[in-house]
Order: sequence, then C-alpha cells, then structure tokens
Amino acid sequence: MNRQTDGQMIRYARQLAAKHYGQEPVSIAPLGGGFYGRVFLAELDREPLKAVIKIYLFHGLNGREAEQLVILGKYSAIKIPQIHFTHDADNEIPVDALAMEYIDGINAGGLTDIPPSDRDRIADQIIDNLISYHSVVHPEGFGEITGGPYEKDWRILYRGKACAIYHKALDMQVRGKLSAAVCEAVKKAYDSFDLIFSEPVAAARLIHGDYNTWNILVNHGRTGCVAVIDPFNCCWADSELDLYQLSNANGQYFGLLDKYRAKVPLSSNFEIKNSFYELFTEIMHYNDAGKDPAASNIPQTARQLEIHMKNIGI
Repeated sequence: MNRQTDGQMIRYARQLAAKHYGQEPVSIAPLGGGFYGRVFLAELDREPLKAVIKIYLFHGLNGREAEQLVILGKYSAIKIPQIHFTHDADNEIPVDALAMEYIDGINAGGLTDIPPSDRDRIADQIIDNLISYHSVVHPEGFGEITGGPYEKDWRILYRGKACAIYHKALDMQVRGKLSAAVCEAVKKAYDSFDLIFSEPVAAARLIHGDYNTWNILVNHGRTGCVAVIDPFNCCWADSELDLYQLSNANGQYFGLLDKYRAKVPLSSNFEIKNSFYELFTEIMHYNDAGKDPAASNIPQTARQLEIHMKNIGI
C-alpha cells in the first residue's frame, strides 16, 4: 500500500503533469478519491488546459484501470474519459498514476433536487448505458477483461472468489473488524452457494464493476449525463453482479434498479443473489483497502441476506 500523504501526492501530481505535458501546471487541486486512490485536477496554460491525475494507494491498479476504460469506451453510450498516460512508480515519482481527459460535470451521487422529467431522463441514460455494457457477450467465457484463461461456468469461477472472501471475513472477525453475526451470515451463505446460485448464468457479459451514481457525471443544467468514470473489477461476469450498486448513493432516488428491471429480465433468484453479491463484494473492498467497516452498511446487508435465505428455507 502507498502511504503517501495528501501533500506528497499533490507534489507528485505536479511532477507528473510537468513531465508528461511538458509544462509546469498552473495549479493542482484535489477532486476527491476513494478506497484505492486520490484524484487531482491539473490546470495548464496550454492544451490540454485541464487534466485529471489519479494517484493510486495500491500498486498495479493504474494499468488495469486504463485497460478497463478503453474497453468500456468502445461500448459506452455515455462518454468515457480518454487516457493521456499511465505512470508506474519509479525512484523519481514513487507512485502509480493514471492521467486522463477532464470532463466538466457534476457528480450525480449528491443530487436530490432535480425536476421529475430531468431525473427520469438521467435515470434512463444511466440504465441504457449499463444495458449497452451488458449487451456485450464474451464468447470465450467468464474472467478478466484481457487475457485468459476463461471459465465457461460463472458459478465455478465465482465460487473461488466467494471462498477467498469468506476467508477474508473470518480473518476480519479475528481482528475485531466484523461481528460474529455478520460472519455467521457469510458462512451460511457460502455453505448454501449451490442453492443460491442454482440457476446457470447464460453468458459472460461486460460489467463496469462499480456502477453507481458517484461514478456518473451530469451536466451543469442537471438535464443529462456527460461521463462515466472509475470502473473497478470491470470484467466478463454475471451482469447481475453490477446491479446492487444501482441502489447505492442516491440510486433509489433515481429509481435505477426498478428501471433496469423494467427493461431487462432478471434471474428467478435475483433478490438473494443481489444480497450475496453486495455483502461479499463490500467485505472484499473493506478488507483489501484496509478500511474499518464500522460505519458501513455491511451489518444491514448481512441481515437482508439472512432474510432472503430464511425465505427459501436456508
């Protein structure tokens, strides 16, 4: 993990801009960040005038995200930022980084006061764009976005991932990061994997991996979407793995999951799968990023999964 301070990251962002754009930036300003990186706006006095520089807290994510943005850009109905360059940590600038096109917009994740007609239009754009990703089928099977081997049965591939997350949950419990109740729900769900995932997944489809409104930009008039950003674990997968994110942030305000459901048939066991995906994925993120889940929704998600399991006799 990269333990650089915010001040150091700003300095590295300035060095990266000077090195790759051939000019000292006019300013470097924080734009935000998440579990895995920090994002900065570099303002320049000539083209490209503005650029986004993302500095990663963990090694090896910059090239992976660049590949994901390129792949998604081929099929996206909403603009995906163009890549300017990637930088691998070296002695001069000891951080991994990715620089990309700046797209002017407002983060959709904090919006709550949009007129109904505009809100409905934005929601349709968000969902139609996601459907455009999910319409892309990878005939070789499920797996990473580039390079095999690929697995023909999603359940075989995902069982391995779920097993790894189950053991991460046990370790987090030992370290006092997860409650016994959450771990009991994780164990019960993992032990019931074959029942929960009894329905085969017909096709390996392109997923964004972190498709929530925090990763959507809208125009300043709040009438339409202008960009999709920040994929994570974009891969060939069960398209329903993307869907629990539609209820995150203010997704329910936009009615995103209901809109998707109205346009795309879901699997017969979607509700329990959706809770399983959410609980296991969130545990993975908190563990891998070294974050304390104390203030997370993990306990509520575990209880919801318990309810779904009880409803089908688990």
